[in-house]
Amino acid sequence: MRLPTYKRASAFDLQMTAMIDVVFLLLVFFLWTSSFEEPEFDFASGLSMPPVGNAGESTKPSESVLFDEIVVRLVQSPSGLEIRFNGESLDSIATLRSRLVSVASLGAQAAVIVDPDAEVTMESSIAAYDAARAAGFDRVLFAVKK
Repeated sequence: MRLPTYKRASAFDLQMTAMIDVVFLLLVFFLWTSSFEEPEFDFASGLSMPPVGNAGESTKPSESVLFDEIVVRLVQSPSGLEIRFNGESLDSIATLRSRLVSVASLGAQAAVIVDPDAEVTMESSIAAYDAARAAGFDRVLFAVKK
């Protein structure tokens, strides 16, 4: 009668089941934590640069032009808050809101970039942000200083 021989497991055998489990868990983790939203891409880098062209040209934008991005610059001056809508001075947040509504009625889905100076209060910055959101713009961003 022949006795059965048992094969001894060597120290170099790989256990694939544990490795497959770890890879599967990593796959689930990365799928769960990934974001399928459009990334924020409109950080304006040249906001403080003057426009290129002749100094005598008018920089007042026409409302018939479709905008790629709208820059709302907030500057604190001795006379009060100055609001600049793509370079044009406005007198109040209500005027800004009406201008933004008129641009939004053109069908422009531009990004609105709120660029406040360091001296501007947070209340004024949030009021400009709220005016853009109330006008119907989805992408309202704040400019960053480098």
